[in-house]
Amino acid sequence: MKTFVRIGLFLVLFSSSLNCFPQGKIDKSKDDLKKSSKSNDRQSKNSTSFSTSRSDDSFEFFIFRMFAQAFVFVTYNTLIGNYEKENHLYNNLTYAPFYDHFSGNYIGKGSDSTLTRNFRFDLDNKFLYYNDKLFGNHLKAKIRPFKYFYFQTDFVQLLELDKDNRDYSNISLFDLNFCYDRIRLERFNLGWVLGVKYIGNDIKKAGFNYGLNTDIFISHSLSLYSSMKWSLINNVDVNDFEIEGKFHRKNHFFSIGYEHFKIGSPNYDLISFGGGIYF
Repeated sequence: MKTFVRIGLFLVLFSSSLNCFPQGKIDKSKDDLKKSSKSNDRQSKNSTSFSTSRSDDSFEFFIFRMFAQAFVFVTYNTLIGNYEKENHLYNNLTYAPFYDHFSGNYIGKGSDSTLTRNFRFDLDNKFLYYNDKLFGNHLKAKIRPFKYFYFQTDFVQLLELDKDNRDYSNISLFDLNFCYDRIRLERFNLGWVLGVKYIGNDIKKAGFNYGLNTDIFISHSLSLYSSMKWSLINNVDVNDFEIEGKFHRKNHFFSIGYEHFKIGSPNYDLISFGGGIYF
């Protein structure tokens, strides 16, 4: 608990030490996305169309197939794992982290059935804060149909106030990802995510999204979570990073952390306060 309090004090001091930035940061992100979209449209209109004759080249197809097979062979064990040799891949999904005062998201195969689940729904909500002019909210849901993979959706809403003109700007980010924990140990899990990111409001554009996430279960009630995701929308970088400490109690938790967003050229650094529950 003392470690959790120290993390909170550090993040509060970190937030208070940040310098205020000029108004219009969210508008700048939107402008970057819109300008890139207009530039793409212009290039599409000005480009000259041409056609090339296509012939069946059996040698090129053979080379392509050979490299494709080699790629699958090399990367499969790295991304998916070897289920014949890695016993941790069969670990069961827990009822909730630290429900047995030791295990995190996974527990050893053959453990007490009262500690495991075949299906779990994780719900997490955090308030994001930079200062009284820039803040937001991050809602996250994980649907775990069984122990092998899960789906995650994120909804981030950032709001920036213009008190001088009594106006505001906002931007909404939606993520929908397929997630796979490559390492599923009782006190540690590490995996990758793959999906799509969508920006709403007046942008209404989507892009490919990928990243990594991990959970480290430190003590009987404290864990550390981190996530990194990258995407490209209209040739503009839209990335996010988060790290948070979680204090667990039965089937719920409280969290405090830090989130970083890069949306176009502007960067956003916010502290987060929130909690979640496991169903």
